Amino acid sequence: MAFCFSKPDKKDLLAESRERIEDNERMLAVCRELAEDDSELEQKVARVHDTVKYMTPSASASGMQCDKKIFALAGDLKIALTKGRDRDLAHAESILRDIEVATVERNSYCD
Repeated sequence: MAFCFSKPDKKDLLAESRERIEDNERMLAVCRELAEDDSELEQKVARVHDTVKYMTPSASASGMQCDKKIFALAGDLKIALTKGRDRDLAHAESILRDIEVATVERNSYCD
């Protein structure tokens, strides 16, 4: 007896991708607010925020994984910015570089 598994519709996948992009954008908007005390760091967060905000939705599973990775990294960035000590701010810059790499990877999966 064969089972019929339906593949998710491309329209549904794109809608989910849009939601993930919005979630990432919201998280990075919070990080942008937290980084206002340091103008150089705030500019870097703003650049990453704008990159994520204007991403093209993707229906690929790999793109979805990258979106999840960006969200997790943005959460780590928020924690580092909340602590605010010098060591944590250096860690925040490292996380920003990781987010930049993840966005480049994510953009390679756009349809």
